[in-house]
Amino acid sequence: MAESSDSGSVLSLQTDTAAEKKSEEEKRFYALYSFNAKRGHGADDPASPESGGDTEEGSTCLSVAATNLAAHTETDLRKSLSYKLLSKTRPYGEGHVFSVGLSFTDSISTSASCYYCILKSSSDSLGFDHVTQDGVAEAGGDNDCQEFVVCFISFLESSLDLFRTELDEYSQGLTPLLDKELSQLGAGIQSYLEQWPPVVLGFLTRTLQCMGPEIQQLIYAALLNANLQVSGASAQLEQDIKKFFQCCSLSGLLEKPQSDNTSSLTSLDNCDQWQLQPVVVSVTVKDGTASFEKTYSCQFCKNVTDKLMAQDQSNVTNIRDFLESIKLAFAHNLNKLKRFLGQAEVDFYVLYRALSYLRKCGCGELLLRYVKLDASSETLSVVSVLETFIKEMKQTLS
Repeated sequence: MAESSDSGSVLSLQTDTAAEKKSEEEKRFYALYSFNAKRGHGADDPASPESGGDTEEGSTCLSVAATNLAAHTETDLRKSLSYKLLSKTRPYGEGHVFSVGLSFTDSISTSASCYYCILKSSSDSLGFDHVTQDGVAEAGGDNDCQEFVVCFISFLESSLDLFRTELDEYSQGLTPLLDKELSQLGAGIQSYLEQWPPVVLGFLTRTLQCMGPEIQQLIYAALLNANLQVSGASAQLEQDIKKFFQCCSLSGLLEKPQSDNTSSLTSLDNCDQWQLQPVVVSVTVKDGTASFEKTYSCQFCKNVTDKLMAQDQSNVTNIRDFLESIKLAFAHNLNKLKRFLGQAEVDFYVLYRALSYLRKCGCGELLLRYVKLDASSETLSVVSVLETFIKEMKQTLS
């Protein structure tokens, strides 16, 4: 992630309302630690699971670099986190999420969702000593690199696991800051850490507010696997829209066409080839309102949009969970159609059922597009029969 882009994002997000910011500050927190795994291993170390240590000194492998947690809460987090880090090898840059009981106040403990990620700077830039188990300071560490652990914590009724991709990306944005000299570091890294809730989570709410009911067209474009072009929006809003678009994308959920199916694609008529080409969807933002160059929608997208707009738009966890359910529902529809088409190769009654399903599912055109991407020649023949009938009857599938 480019440093200049990160700085611009942070500045643009500072215009959030005072009420929203206060709410996030009360429920969402961060912590950045210097990490030295050598200090936590061994039966004599209080942080070792074998020692059964449960004291404030129990997380000797971690040293606080920055946090906005209360002291007692941070201590609880450090204990739990140290056990996680020392239990097994964790790859750099790949975040993990776990639930942990933390002292939210001096008298109240509650469950929180915690994301953490191990980062590596190119030098020991923060000036933390590398200490051996004997308490002897070393000059530098392995390959003269310092390891850090960044944590983002939410006390809201939510799971940060839904946002692991965005959290991983945001965590990687810390690396350029960690590589700076200490004199240049303090304010920049604290500001970056403080902005994680609006950057990582708030894009869902901001996109819904901008799009309104037109969000159905963005969802359709994502299910279509289109190339999205955004114009007229600020850099931050454009990034928000593209993040929302990616949340609805089927990438990684559906299997990609196999190489041995390539020959089946060439058997399509030339008039059908356009359906397999990437579609460019253009959206323009003017005065905070989005409009699309053309109308992209279907009954399936209209139905899910009605349910989406009825939700609390500030509850980002429910929104993200609902978007995931949309993709699963679409994949279920696609798999069901594929079963019909496979059986229809030898059963004309099932061919009729496939036709009825295409009419009723609300996303028939989208489903046929995906079917053609990895269909056998036999299935393509069945699809051709269905499309010819639909065309002759002057019917539509959306």
